[in-house]
Amino acid sequence: MSKWADYLISAIRYENEMRKNAIAYLKVHSDNGEEVGAGSTWTKDEVINAMYDGKTFFTILKSKAGEWKKGAHVALVTKNGRAIITDNEYTDLDYLSDLQEL
Repeated sequence: MSKWADYLISAIRYENEMRKNAIAYLKVHSDNGEEVGAGSTWTKDEVINAMYDGKTFFTILKSKAGEWKKGAHVALVTKNGRAIITDNEYTDLDYLSDLQEL
């Protein structure tokens, strides 16, 4: 596996489990090139600050065989005056598709 990004996101937790419109926490792994590093829990603000510092993020998904698969590029977008993290430019809310919840 070649390096996909500085960091990889495998799971998320929402501020409100019922509405699921704002991410609170993310499981972030370092991308070590040949392997995915151990995950740790970051706040949304920590991810946003890293993105402002120029760090890149992709989502990752685990296959049924237990291998990590590259997901989508994660972008930092300002919508309606607030920073959101998304892999879908057409949403006004935090959105990372297909990730498991923490």
